[in-house]
Amino acid sequence: MLLLPPWMDGVAFTVAEGRRVGLTDAAMRRAAFERPFHGVRVAGTSGRTGDPLVDRCRDLRVVLPSDALFSHATAARLWRMPLPVWLDDALHVLTPNRAPVRRPGVIAWTRDGEPTGADLMHGLPVTTPADTWVSLATMSAAKGGRLTREWLVAVGDFLVSGRRTRFGRETALASLDDLTDAVEKHGSRRGAVALDWALMRIRSPVDSPPETFMRLGLRAARLPEPDVQPTIQTAAGERHPDLAYVDARLLIEYLGDVHRVDPRTWRDDLTRVQLFQDAGYRVMLAGAAELSPDGLPAFAARVRRALRNRP
Repeated sequence: MLLLPPWMDGVAFTVAEGRRVGLTDAAMRRAAFERPFHGVRVAGTSGRTGDPLVDRCRDLRVVLPSDALFSHATAARLWRMPLPVWLDDALHVLTPNRAPVRRPGVIAWTRDGEPTGADLMHGLPVTTPADTWVSLATMSAAKGGRLTREWLVAVGDFLVSGRRTRFGRETALASLDDLTDAVEKHGSRRGAVALDWALMRIRSPVDSPPETFMRLGLRAARLPEPDVQPTIQTAAGERHPDLAYVDARLLIEYLGDVHRVDPRTWRDDLTRVQLFQDAGYRVMLAGAAELSPDGLPAFAARVRRALRNRP
């Protein structure tokens, strides 16, 4: 029977720590011990969080330098920022003013000079939301995957908007001033041009990347920039469409997959559309097809025609 000190149950420890509590190397090679990283062992479940990313980071943390931070896409995921699906799931680790970490499954980063801002998430040291956003622009195909400028805007929109919940909006993770300061501190390092482009296009409140991509697509088609979630007075009180050209009384609503598979969401959306129409607004609906390379120009053309034929 495997007997472990209570603090070791489900908590990562080094092989050296295992030896100090009386575990032999042979014992730590048993199937009961997971080996998430070289020199790291885990046995039991009490200390596991149930979040695979948090547990992986905690497993790695025990063999990292004391000043190491989780950064880039890993920090973004810990902060629950939206990210494209094509990014690598390796763990990003930043070691300021020292040699980068060299381990399988780790994308290593280092930075000389002024300290990088740090916060704690789930007890893990992570770069601040603003510094994390800036770091995303430095990623490449060879280091975790590359974010487009549009994705940098979408992440920035999320940071300054705060997540919408059934009880209202959560506190925003960063302000536009925070992001501006982080860009200035970043200087002319890799990604500076993309960050400057994205910073000028961040808006609030925005609830999803598709809303961002729709807004950017309309601007790329040389249409006026639509308002973001303006207040519209309806018979049932205030409502907020995703995008709007208020003066033209034209509203745009993006319908994602949840609207298709969840009957309640679908009914609520139908009610919203009817409320907007009863208030004297035209409503244009868009979905994933309208965000495709072929669909967005066609949708922009429809919006242009609607603006020309304003009531």
